[in-house]
Amino acid sequence: MITLKDIKKAINSLISANFTAEITSRDIKEGFKRPSFFVEFDNVKKSPAGEDQINRELTVRIYYFPSNRYQYSVEILEVQEKLEEVFDTKLKVQDRYFNIDEVESIVTDGVLQFYFDIRYEEGREIPDAELMENLYIKEE
Repeated sequence: MITLKDIKKAINSLISANFTAEITSRDIKEGFKRPSFFVEFDNVKKSPAGEDQINRELTVRIYYFPSNRYQYSVEILEVQEKLEEVFDTKLKVQDRYFNIDEVESIVTDGVLQFYFDIRYEEGREIPDAELMENLYIKEE
């Protein structure tokens, strides 16, 4: 079973492999170094899809804080294009690939917010139950 922690690790690994900026895990309200990334999940949903399946949906939000909080436009454009390349169509988490259908970006107060949705189905472990042995059907 893939956990939210597994998804975050996969995203952080991709960012680390493609950028030199630090990934901060502290609350961004506490202060942070520049340049840096911050990753969070939003709109997390989990719903049953039959007895042994679940549907999971979430929005991945990646914040990028540029080196200079006042002169950032070119830097943000470069990071945005690189993020679009890195998170192009698939996200590999463990042995699975999740589709990324659409990515979006917005700049607010000099901070790039890059986000996309993930939807997937996952098998659910069923508590021990007695399995049916043989089923005989009598034809008439």
